[in-house]
Amino acid sequence: MTAVALDPRVSSFRSKLVKHATIEHALTQLIRAVTQPRPESVIVLTGPSGVGKSTIIGAVEKHLRNVHAQRMADDPGMLPYISLRAPTPLDGHFNWKDAFTRALHIAGEVLIDRKVLPRFEMSLDGRKIDSTKGLVREELRRSLESLVRHRKVPVIILDEASALLRLKRGALPFLQFEILKSLAVELRIPIVLVGAYDLLGILEGTGQLLRRSLVVHCPRYQESQTLGGIDPNFVDVLHALLAAIDCPQEPGLADHFDFFYMKSLGCVGVLKDWLDRAFVAALAASPEEPLLTREIIEAEALPNRQIKRLAQEAKVGELKMVEVDDADVAKELNLAYTPSMHMPAPEFEIAVRPPVKKRVGRAGMRGPSRDQVGAPHA
Repeated sequence: MTAVALDPRVSSFRSKLVKHATIEHALTQLIRAVTQPRPESVIVLTGPSGVGKSTIIGAVEKHLRNVHAQRMADDPGMLPYISLRAPTPLDGHFNWKDAFTRALHIAGEVLIDRKVLPRFEMSLDGRKIDSTKGLVREELRRSLESLVRHRKVPVIILDEASALLRLKRGALPFLQFEILKSLAVELRIPIVLVGAYDLLGILEGTGQLLRRSLVVHCPRYQESQTLGGIDPNFVDVLHALLAAIDCPQEPGLADHFDFFYMKSLGCVGVLKDWLDRAFVAALAASPEEPLLTREIIEAEALPNRQIKRLAQEAKVGELKMVEVDDADVAKELNLAYTPSMHMPAPEFEIAVRPPVKKRVGRAGMRGPSRDQVGAPHA
């Protein structure tokens, strides 16, 4: 189905954005981080697959265009952001040269191909060297750094950033961490990395990268104490998405919110894709008088084996986001108690050491003392 042949009702549904608690919280955090950033920072937006991370990035980009609208009007060369999708490596090893090239293309850099030396040859110790791979990669990096400075780019956004961790067997991710740290330092702007929970592996690098990092979590809707264990915010999202489908519907679909939750894992992106497939199937079944039924919705749900796999991945990732107690940190630092902002620090008695007596006399001479007199008795 081409863009020209796409039913306008389907197009309208796909463009529908539903505000809800999970996205609103993550969006607020991310906007604050990119509009009032700490220089040299790495911001990680993570969450399970289909939770709505791409929607958040789209909203952040729109916000940046609005914030910098006047600056762009005054300076047409100014870019409010550089946003790209990290290329999946074809050979199993992340290609920084490809990533730099894509970023330059998106930014409208000219003569990128001129940065590639088609013929390079030199003699070193009698050997002929004609490899330019490393030279080209470094030149592309310098070009990106120059572009960021001259076009006043305030932030770089890298979606699907988990590709950074895709390395050949036996390769260590340490170099990737060092490159990220170096880019953040050289560019002096925040770098936003977007991806699933495996992206948290990037933060297992050096302490210098850890202290420059901020993790923004976009979780799925989980169990609640109401509505049979379903978060009521998820039910509100379901009602909004069903209302956005421009098609007659079988009555009472929203009453099965528990079924929708189970088959979508509480991820709004998974839910919307599912309803999208069901909507298209309903239009295909009866173009003149379509009807969205329970049978169509059930048929278009993801297979249970895929849902189980997604649920397992989400649970493993959520465990990585569990915070450590203050008591554990205090124990790690060998503190005798757990400090708190709600309790004053205990008063400690400062031990006063007695003054040290200065030795009087010249160096090397014995001081006055009582010597033993007489010989010991046998």
